[in-house]
Amino acid sequence: MIRETKFLFHTMLHPFDGFDGVKFDGKGTVGMSLLLVFMFFLQNVIAAAGSGFLFSSGDPDKISVPNIFAISMGTIALWLLSNWAVDSLMDAEGRTREIVIVSTYSLLPYIIASIATTVLCNFVTLEVVSFLKMILIVGTAWSALMMFVGMYQIHQLSFGRTVLMIALTVLGMAAMIFLLVLVYSLYRQVYIFVYTIFSELMFRV
Repeated sequence: MIRETKFLFHTMLHPFDGFDGVKFDGKGTVGMSLLLVFMFFLQNVIAAAGSGFLFSSGDPDKISVPNIFAISMGTIALWLLSNWAVDSLMDAEGRTREIVIVSTYSLLPYIIASIATTVLCNFVTLEVVSFLKMILIVGTAWSALMMFVGMYQIHQLSFGRTVLMIALTVLGMAAMIFLLVLVYSLYRQVYIFVYTIFSELMFRV
């Protein structure tokens, strides 16, 4: 566990070398990936419930943990599924295990920045808020950079094709979300129709 944690932080600081190890030396574990997924969910809960009033205008008492869980897990699942599909279409070299490791290991800078700003925003004044927001922006950009480098390394594509792959992955996620919303809307309409017919029958009986 200690060795995997060291490799995780080494990858965060040296993404080219770290993800090269994932691709060619089999480094990184799915167990650490699952831990990072849980940390991502936990961070979202902490950010929703623990942010000071300078960072959040919502009511902490109305936070829905199941909704946060569904959004957190759903976002990661859609990314992994979409990237795997695009990987297959583009005949890239990334394997499912490598996609999972790269995608989850890249979350670490964002998780650290988000938790740090959530904790600090409860103790600072309005003048420091812009600085905390900058920390969150840097953490997000760092995660995005790690994701790009990781995809570049494991899929063994050119710079341009890596950009295209990530763009297609995002488009794939949008398409899947659209289909899910469409299916949900259709399900609600069918449910309302059946419920209405059933109610009419019961009323006439």
